[in-house]
Amino acid sequence: MIKSHQQPVIHLGSPGEEISRQDLQTIKKRFKQLNQLRAQRIQEFLQPRQRIFLELLPLLFHGNFTMLPGFISSTTPAGISEYKPDIQTINAARQFARNFNYSWAPAHIYSIEGLFLMGSVGSVAFSKTSDMDIWLCHQSDLAASAINELQQKASAIEIWAESLGLEVHFFLMDSRQFRLGQNTPISTESSGQSQHYLLLEEFYRTAIYIAGKSPAWWLVPAHEEGNYTRYIEHLTSNRFIPEHELIDFGGFEAVPAEEFISATLWHLYKALHSPHKSLLKLLLMECYASEYPVTEWLCRDIKKAVFQGNFLITDLDPYFLIYQKVEKYLQKTHSHDRLALARQNFYLKVMGSSDNALDASIRASREQYIQHIAKCWSWPITMIDGLKHTRSWDIQKATAEHVIIVQQLTQCYRMIMGFAREHVKPNQENSDDLKLLGRKLHSVLEKKPGKIEIITTHSEVHSKENALSIVENSPIGTNSGWALYLKYVQTATAKDFEPIQKCRTLIETLCWLVINGLYHKHLLINFSSHSLNMSDPELRSILRQINLFLTQNFIFDAPLDVYQSQKTPLHSMILINMGISDNERLCVMSERSDPLSYGVTRQCFIQTISRVSLSSWSEITTSHENGLDGLFKCLSDIINTNQKPLSLSNVKFVCHTPNRARDIVFRVEVLFSILVKLFSTPQHNLSPRYILPGGTSFYVFQSVNKTLNYKALASEKLLLNELARPQEQFSTLHFDRAVLENTPIPLIYSLNRPQVIQLFYYEYNADISVYIVDEKGALYTQLHSKASANHLLKQYAIFLESIISRALFENFLSLEYYAIEKSPDGIFSSNPVQLNTSSSNQELNLRITGEDTDKGISYTIYCNEKEFSSLDHGNQIFYAAYQHILQFRNANSHYPIHITDIDLPLSAFRIDNPEQLQTIHYLNYKQKIEDKFNV
Repeated sequence: MIKSHQQPVIHLGSPGEEISRQDLQTIKKRFKQLNQLRAQRIQEFLQPRQRIFLELLPLLFHGNFTMLPGFISSTTPAGISEYKPDIQTINAARQFARNFNYSWAPAHIYSIEGLFLMGSVGSVAFSKTSDMDIWLCHQSDLAASAINELQQKASAIEIWAESLGLEVHFFLMDSRQFRLGQNTPISTESSGQSQHYLLLEEFYRTAIYIAGKSPAWWLVPAHEEGNYTRYIEHLTSNRFIPEHELIDFGGFEAVPAEEFISATLWHLYKALHSPHKSLLKLLLMECYASEYPVTEWLCRDIKKAVFQGNFLITDLDPYFLIYQKVEKYLQKTHSHDRLALARQNFYLKVMGSSDNALDASIRASREQYIQHIAKCWSWPITMIDGLKHTRSWDIQKATAEHVIIVQQLTQCYRMIMGFAREHVKPNQENSDDLKLLGRKLHSVLEKKPGKIEIITTHSEVHSKENALSIVENSPIGTNSGWALYLKYVQTATAKDFEPIQKCRTLIETLCWLVINGLYHKHLLINFSSHSLNMSDPELRSILRQINLFLTQNFIFDAPLDVYQSQKTPLHSMILINMGISDNERLCVMSERSDPLSYGVTRQCFIQTISRVSLSSWSEITTSHENGLDGLFKCLSDIINTNQKPLSLSNVKFVCHTPNRARDIVFRVEVLFSILVKLFSTPQHNLSPRYILPGGTSFYVFQSVNKTLNYKALASEKLLLNELARPQEQFSTLHFDRAVLENTPIPLIYSLNRPQVIQLFYYEYNADISVYIVDEKGALYTQLHSKASANHLLKQYAIFLESIISRALFENFLSLEYYAIEKSPDGIFSSNPVQLNTSSSNQELNLRITGEDTDKGISYTIYCNEKEFSSLDHGNQIFYAAYQHILQFRNANSHYPIHITDIDLPLSAFRIDNPEQLQTIHYLNYKQKIEDKFNV
């Protein structure tokens, strides 16, 4: 604490009252004196080689000196108002240029209006790990190219500072734009425009004047804060002080309630990853909000002390002022637990969270400072001793602290939401920043099954565990799941110990262990389970791979801009058969080697699926599924939800199944690659289907309404029914190599094209198999025994051409005909053929027509020239036509009847939209009637 005498009180009157020009200059000098003391505190803290940075800082921006750090060009904007380097600065410059001589011609216009340090630098919270935020204030009328060159210079000086072991960030500021609420700098301490006034308050409370114009705010007495703009205009227009001597960032005349909300959410956001760094500021926001609309700003306390003349004998350290205000607020509200947490956070800010944060001499002086604070504020006697152990936390202490912190964060969140309901109009639009902060906060604090909770204090754990136990709950218990213990625990004895973490699945347990810092390569793990047989090498391998996966892909603190988009998964890790021991049935040798449908019995080797998923919002989620359905569900979800473009690099497959792991992983990777190729990007006017075997069933993947789905078909017959199903749009078919491998169907679909009807026929002995793929990819099949190929194909051709000729379809359809052959080694091939449908000896032209009536469809059947109508024959119309046809045949002759044309309303096909109509409807109806005729 600084000792000095009390200086005289200065009172500046309101407009119309007496205002002394001398008093105004005295106020400026007092503020600069306070700033010099803070700057001196920084230099005392810095290492000797680092002190040159602050010594040279204003000179570097005052001119463009080729031999000094940061030189870009001789035309880079330079010159600081009211600055002249002293001999100490010139000597510092001569460390870079021995013959450096300073010469400067006075200018009427200076490009740089001011340099200010802000934040924790210069406060009792400054440590070796602290960075320096510097506001570099330039003229409002600088050209964009000049500002760009000034930014280059600032970046070069940042690099020089880094060589000295300092982390420095420059923020180029236009005071006029800032005053108007534009271009508020976004930093680690501020979310930008959503915190304009609260950032301004922090600036006035923490800023250290380096060089340039004096902030106009210094000259506005505390009782005139609400009249800030008018007061400054009064001072300058009446020439109490020259306007060119001032830089005006604005005041606190009308702070919107929304700022308290956004600032609280921002500090909540920061507290999620660095709680001990942010909780004091978060509580300060709560204090400020509780005082609204008459907020008692801390920066005003500093101003009052300067005007009262006791600023040199009062502790005006920015962090102490925060603590002091928070302490009074929490004592007033009797929040004893929160007060203890606030004291702990203040202690950590002063003493640092690790032993190497402070040098020995500085640590000793700060320990005295803390003792003084503890005495003044009546801290419990044992409190400091307890706080000293903070730097040796283990995971158990960190987890317990995490629970307390989350409770406080939740309480702050509820408070500010209550404040919003009271002070913000319903349905009022919030800023984009506010929406992003809300999304971030919700994504971290929301708890749901399978989501990994990241301990906010995990970085504070400095004592690593050497051994722990992972135990599955006893099967007789009502709650299934897993528990993590810091002792050697078995299933039988688990009820006697309290776990450090409980999870629903093993994969969730392992991810929690890794992401919260418990994993290291020398960790000893006791694994106890009644359902899994996990070997120690497998467990260690899985932990290594989870750790590598998270290290490579997970971002602990995603930037706010990612929350502008909806949450999407980015990366997944899929562990197959985790903890499944060797099994005899997995060792059977077979030529049919597909792990999804192996051997004669079509056995599937996929038993369990455990998934870890990383989202764009920095969320880690886990899930556990069983069997092939679990695998397909997982792969479909990745295709449907993952960020595009998608590739195999987004997914890591892991398997440790003895003797089969490599084959299983390779098969699943190939399957996933095919699904990505077919379904991860929309295909214009195409709706592909992919069919593969799985166990004894078949699985069909198809995208419906832009969502990939799959269905299981238990037999080959059901698969053929699926292929015959009408499609909303043209559907290409892709077959796994083991699907319908003994039929020509895969070959047929390899030739399939939209808007083309293709007829394939295959003669085998006396039978003919006909396959027709229509314009949308639906398959019609029919076996004809003891048929004449020429006659049969001509009948089909006449029927298909009759349908097309009426132009019922929206687009022109074409017909193609192919003959299929089979080689001695079982390979199918096809050859196009030409059919002549014209014939003068056509035996029968059988045409079925109809129209809708109130009583249903009224049919008319034409047998050559003979007409049969429902009006005459009622429900017996088809029988009457059949009897007529028999008259043309010899008594002993029996050959099939073929329908040559169908012209029926949509209701006959059980559809109601012409766009649904396709050739498969006609073919199915044709077969249905012919089956009745040919019984």
